[in-house]
Amino acid sequence: MGGVWGHAFQPRWILLALPGWAALLLGLGLALALALRPDPRDALREAERLFSAGRYHEALTVLTPLAPDLPEAQVRLGMLRALRGEHAAAERQLRAAMLRGLKPADYQRALLYLGRTLADSGRRDLAARTWALVEDCRSAETCAYRAPARLLAADEALRRGEYLLAEAGLQAALAEPLAPAWAESARYRLALLRAGSAPEAARPTSSAAPGRNDPLILPLLPVVGDGPRRLQAALDAPPAERPQLLGLLYLRLGLYGLAEEQFARVDPHGPDALGAAAYAAYTRWRAGDASGGLQRLQALVEAHPDDPRARTLLALAYLTTAADDAAHDELDTVARLRPDDPGVALAWASWHAARREYDQASRSYSRALALAPDTERGRYALLAATFHLATTFELCETGLSFAEVAAAEANDDPEALTTLAAYRYHCGQFAGAAEAARAAQRTGGGPDASYYLGAALAALGDAENARSALIRAADLAPASDWRRRAELVLGMLPLYASSK
Repeated sequence: MGGVWGHAFQPRWILLALPGWAALLLGLGLALALALRPDPRDALREAERLFSAGRYHEALTVLTPLAPDLPEAQVRLGMLRALRGEHAAAERQLRAAMLRGLKPADYQRALLYLGRTLADSGRRDLAARTWALVEDCRSAETCAYRAPARLLAADEALRRGEYLLAEAGLQAALAEPLAPAWAESARYRLALLRAGSAPEAARPTSSAAPGRNDPLILPLLPVVGDGPRRLQAALDAPPAERPQLLGLLYLRLGLYGLAEEQFARVDPHGPDALGAAAYAAYTRWRAGDASGGLQRLQALVEAHPDDPRARTLLALAYLTTAADDAAHDELDTVARLRPDDPGVALAWASWHAARREYDQASRSYSRALALAPDTERGRYALLAATFHLATTFELCETGLSFAEVAAAEANDDPEALTTLAAYRYHCGQFAGAAEAARAAQRTGGGPDASYYLGAALAALGDAENARSALIRAADLAPASDWRRRAELVLGMLPLYASSK
């Protein structure tokens, strides 16, 4: 027979017709060819290695062609899209992979990432219901994902101000085996919730048992940062000062309900009473009750006309509601009360900037820097440099000098060094930009430092090192504008090379 049958059996007949040694060699050759044939699962394992190492840009390149053939690759591609903030594409890939059929552990991972992308795209109730599906598990391997799902749901509840729900979720997460980093995150958030009402109960607690660490879900871990240190400092303060410090910490974290509770605990006859009342009103305004917050600030100003704190906060509130004239009146009064206060000059800078009077804003920043104490010059210069960078007003003529002062005053501050790198890059000083960006990286700089290093090296024609720096920027913040900017320059690298 010919056709398909003849073609399929042809190697067998050839082997039978050859001498023994030749048939053996040919057979070994065919086996070797089959063994060396590319295996998509080898590429999948490489993609997992890259993903686990945080090399998301490279993992995306490997996973994209694999996804149509392998459900495991498709679910990892969906996970990666979720980390990149590509919500629609992430949801599409994750749901499609789940419909194709996944191993139980991969299905649980898919639910975790699907919940994350739903929450990030504003569908928080659906995210909570998705994370609740992780509770339905059949083995120790799949049930290991229950505690991370509970932590993710509790963290989302905490952000929404649903504190009782968040506390219950965190307790439930800690009742299960948790990997150390996940347990630390849960303990910190539980301590935050308990610190205001029961400081002693806010001390670290242990989870039930150490759980298995899955590197494929580690990018979902809610960050801790320097939060535990700040919380501990507030807890270690004298009892009379603790409510004010906790209130300011909660305000900084956007936990407005908890912040108001603490400001209300401040002794109304103590030295911090007026400041606490002003911050409580400001917190109410920040929480979304604009009219209520304004009314409380106005009442404080009427009751204490010579106190600059309430007036300054009221001026800031007026600025955000476009009440420029009212803000001007408050700032004018504060300036008379404290004519040499650099903070007042900063407030004037904000007022002028809101009105797009950039030249006067710049002069106010210069005055603030001139009035600033020596220990604060770096911070004031950085604020001025940030203004010029954001508005591009006299970027190289004036802003660059502010950036140089900030970097000189705080030569171990990654933000100041990165800002200097940005200025030098935009002002065409590419070698200096690369130098500042490298210094920022050495002191803990983030994706912006890597971006400016890569962009400067690209402009200098060093394509290989530029590519590495830009990929690092994309990997450090996959859902940010820095990733999008880095990928834009990556796509232009051939143009930089051809221009040299």
